[in-house]
Amino acid sequence: MLNFIARTKTQKMPKKSNGDDPIIGFVDAIINVRQAIKQLAMQKLRELHDREISYEMLQVMLVLWKKHQINQQEVADTVQKNKASLTPLIDNLVGKGLVTRSEDPVDRRNKIITLTKKGQDYRKKFTPMINDIYRLVKGDIPDGKLKEVTGLLLAVSGKITTGK
Repeated sequence: MLNFIARTKTQKMPKKSNGDDPIIGFVDAIINVRQAIKQLAMQKLRELHDREISYEMLQVMLVLWKKHQINQQEVADTVQKNKASLTPLIDNLVGKGLVTRSEDPVDRRNKIITLTKKGQDYRKKFTPMINDIYRLVKGDIPDGKLKEVTGLLLAVSGKITTGK
């Protein structure tokens, strides 16, 4: 695993696995898919000519469109950023009137991020773009195959999370 981490920091991941070890190819494929989806989303944002929101801000908005109100640490965990790097993103979203930040009444050290009405309405602007991304990612892959791969990925995630 340390070998893998060192490789990701020092060199670009290959587009295709070298076929040595199936798990390396599997993990490389996951990383490649994640990068490709990010690049596609960034391209779609540029096509919208929307300079108001970055890809990272859109990630935060996607989380909030699902939950409407969430602890800042949960947002950080979901978008895989630390709280320190998430703070400026949230500050920008607050400045645009898309979210609010308030103290958690149970623990003042925690911040609650809440979607505003403007933030909810903003979703309408991005729904066609997001649906287009899903359509492009799916391509001609049958639903059954997608469900099968999703099940496999969830099983792997569960094993990693539980350590078993």
